[in-house]
Amino acid sequence: MNTLPVLRPKEWNLIISPPHTRMLIAIAHIAYHAELTILDCGRQFDSSVVARAARGRHDVIDRIKVQRAFTCYEAVKLIERLPGANAPVIVLDFLSTFQDENVKTQSRRYLLEVSIRHFQRLSHGAGLAVSVDLPSPSPDSILLFERLRAAAPNVSSYESTPQSSGQLRFL
Repeated sequence: MNTLPVLRPKEWNLIISPPHTRMLIAIAHIAYHAELTILDCGRQFDSSVVARAARGRHDVIDRIKVQRAFTCYEAVKLIERLPGANAPVIVLDFLSTFQDENVKTQSRRYLLEVSIRHFQRLSHGAGLAVSVDLPSPSPDSILLFERLRAAAPNVSSYESTPQSSGQLRFL
């Protein structure tokens, strides 16, 4: 895929492995037309990239409300508190907060289910996009990823193209 999906009212999108900079530029472009809420779970939000994409326009930048979560408990709490309003919501790198091995697997699964219910609630507003990276090879990470993907009504995946090694061969 070459473009990021458009936020559609009454739907939510799961975006798998989106190009980081492209996602931030899309946030700025959405903010030209509407207020929006960003929930940054993986320390992905770079305000300097967004400001450049907004061409330094303060009216655009002021339409973006950013909240950060560092644990799965914080992420779920912030998602629960988000009002189902008319402002689009973008959740950046959602499952990164679920990688904490100090949180029991059963707790992570439960928190994911709670999050999915809130994603469905939030999708009835102006639109919701949830970005995730491909899971690590651990069985728990794969299980959480697959559950989230199965719950999402719309899934967009960005495959990275394999690059040649570029290594020079000698003799």
